[in-house]
Amino acid sequence: MFTRSRYCQLVVGLFAMHCCMASAADTERVRFEGEDSGRTAVFETHGPWMLDWSIHSDLPSLAVFEMRLHEGSSGDYVGSLVELHGTGSGLKLFEEGGDYQIAIVAQYVSWELEIRQVSEEQAAEIKRLSQGEPTLKDSARNTLRLVREGTFSEWRPDGNNALLLFDNNRMRWRATFTRPCPGLESATVISFVTPAAGGLEEYDSILLEDGTRCYFDRVVPTLLD
Repeated sequence: MFTRSRYCQLVVGLFAMHCCMASAADTERVRFEGEDSGRTAVFETHGPWMLDWSIHSDLPSLAVFEMRLHEGSSGDYVGSLVELHGTGSGLKLFEEGGDYQIAIVAQYVSWELEIRQVSEEQAAEIKRLSQGEPTLKDSARNTLRLVREGTFSEWRPDGNNALLLFDNNRMRWRATFTRPCPGLESATVISFVTPAAGGLEEYDSILLEDGTRCYFDRVVPTLLD
């Protein structure tokens, strides 16, 4: 049996199926639930939309799940969305709207699907995050967390919460940390560490002699007496 919470019900018999169409654009989100194989009702979307899916099973070692997308009006096969042995969940972004239906081929599983509309801006942000492409805002924020090699010649703790850096012209920077750096105030030797992913000419953290690693949160010029 399938149920479509709040929007539509599918009554499945041996010889007939009754269904209806709902617009995800009008309701903002549409939900389906079911067990093993079957098809959702046809749903309509306008613009970008997300598919949020999850499957559960009392016999995960035997569980098989495949989700296929079909055009709503013609029933034509569009493509396979998910193929999985076992249980799991996930999100999938679709950039174009339309009338669709999802076919489930499964055994020993119960499943939940949610279709929801997203704005063009949200879709662009989701796509950017999935591809790891930073925006100018991200780049600026990340830059503030880095110390460039060769920009300082001396350092001095400012308690356990910040590190003061000085160049040969007595220019000063104050580097704060994402959380207090225990042991920094009494440290006489520290190592500057480069990011795991990035160039060797920038530091994102320091390492104390006892192995404590403290990450920079913000590095800004400052004036000190």
